[in-house]
Amino acid sequence: MRILMDTLSRSARRNRALSIPSDAWRPALLAAALLVWTLTGCRTVNRRLTEGVLDGGHARQWHIRYGSQSFYSLGDEGLARIEFEGLIGTDRVRVRYQRGLRDQAQCVADITMDLIEEVERRVGMAITTSSSIDLLRFDEPPQNFDIRLTVDPNEFPLPLFVRAGDESCVSILAQNSSYPYVLVHELVETSLAGREGGRVLPDVGYGRFGLGGSVNNYTRWFRDGLANYAGYLACEMLSDELDCPECPMGVASLLHTSPLSRLATVRTRLFSWSQSSSGEHERDYYNAALGLFLLIEDRSGQQAIRDIVAEIATRETVDGRDLRAITSQVIDTDVRQFVANFEFPTVGGELTPVTRALAANKGLNVVEGLLLDSIEPNGLADRAGLRPDDVIVAADSAPIADTLDFELALLRAGPRPAIPLAIWRKDAGTMAVGLPLWPSDKDRTQPGKRHNPLKKGRIDVVSALPFIP
Repeated sequence: MRILMDTLSRSARRNRALSIPSDAWRPALLAAALLVWTLTGCRTVNRRLTEGVLDGGHARQWHIRYGSQSFYSLGDEGLARIEFEGLIGTDRVRVRYQRGLRDQAQCVADITMDLIEEVERRVGMAITTSSSIDLLRFDEPPQNFDIRLTVDPNEFPLPLFVRAGDESCVSILAQNSSYPYVLVHELVETSLAGREGGRVLPDVGYGRFGLGGSVNNYTRWFRDGLANYAGYLACEMLSDELDCPECPMGVASLLHTSPLSRLATVRTRLFSWSQSSSGEHERDYYNAALGLFLLIEDRSGQQAIRDIVAEIATRETVDGRDLRAITSQVIDTDVRQFVANFEFPTVGGELTPVTRALAANKGLNVVEGLLLDSIEPNGLADRAGLRPDDVIVAADSAPIADTLDFELALLRAGPRPAIPLAIWRKDAGTMAVGLPLWPSDKDRTQPGKRHNPLKKGRIDVVSALPFIP
């Protein structure tokens, strides 16, 4: 630093001797300083600056950013290069496996076939789309992946990752979040649009001569709703099949865990949910679609869902109006009014599912339940005497592991004014409380009766937009 200052002083004295105008010597002085800095090197200056910062003892702020590159991509060419030892299965379920995974492949094929047949029985529909499953072994299965495969229109492909060294059938099924929810969902939804009788018309887009448009048949509430419901049933069945408390199913992250509260929010807008709708509230609509079928099951029984599907099978094609009319006829009330009048209690607090990490970090002596992060003043939770950091472990004697369990317990409580909860509280252990379900002055109306007769054959064209390739 002294070298630089001496150089600047000499340059200033020389400028005065040469009588350079005061406003003209500044660029020359700066150029000279930069030249000296370059010739003498930055090492001395950097050392002086560094020493000054360290001696000053200023606080430091660290910013650490780590970008992982472990992203797995699989396409047709990549799949063709994978060595498979064999293939097990039938026309409906086929499983390819890598070396040493034959027994696991047979197990996956058997369980998948059992799940499909049970879903068909409970929902009352024939699943016509086949499934092709590939067992892929990794040292550590990828968490971020993009899979794009070309298959027959009546086939759904699903890779299942296998962790080397942890290759039991139970581990494979429990650790793959796409199984069975995504598999069953897609099999049901694509079967609804199949070429057999009872084809449920999807929303379609088209483009020609530089123009594009869309046809909204408004069937998405039914297609995704029934597929969500079938996926939910499959998850329940698989959980019983595995019977492995130490193998938490990864599918929990995919399930729609707030279906009934979202249905009470979305209400009749669900029936205008189209394939071209904005993605901002898509998850709300997926939740609400599942909520509708859970509500139908609760109020009219699972047979009502089978009757709806059976009536659809007698038609050549059905659109949204047909589906609303058929559903209204089966449940003996207008389905839109049924949804419009649906009320669901708002607990008045933020609920977070308990995980092992959360339990350890918070010092919770429970392995599962719903943690109350906050309590709204005068809400139902507040009126019940619940406190922040209480954990709901059971509702109406049913164990609670996530929000879906809790919402189902509230639904099944029906019109009762309160529901018994078992909660865990720090320094108090497990205790019983009564959660009021409705404010005392709540006027709850019953679903109305059906107003619309059965109609069929109407397709609504809702938009025609310039086509952008």
